[in-house]
Amino acid sequence: MGVIKIKLIKRGLKKDTILHSKKNQKWYKVEGDEVLLLVNEQLQNNKNQVVNNVDWINSKANLFIETIENSKEFYEKNKELKVRLFIKADEGNLYNEYKVSHWYMTDEAIELDLL
Repeated sequence: MGVIKIKLIKRGLKKDTILHSKKNQKWYKVEGDEVLLLVNEQLQNNKNQVVNNVDWINSKANLFIETIENSKEFYEKNKELKVRLFIKADEGNLYNEYKVSHWYMTDEAIELDLL
């Protein structure tokens, strides 16, 4: 079985560096024709369930925004934009940027295919 490699673009980025602002508290930002997504891989809902999932073996990331309706609304509003994905995998405050080939809406979440 071959090793699956996901393309890491940049490592150790701070949120304010990614979003170009210390004031922006959102998990995303639209800049021109791009949407910057900041995903906390350890984020849990009020039932202590992890809501964002990165499947490193199959090169996929799932992003769930509070409710499926919110996820669909966000996707529909931004689906024509190029996606840049930043993932924070631990309790620290640094993100790594990964290459996304495309994104789409499933019945459960926004799914991103990683290269």
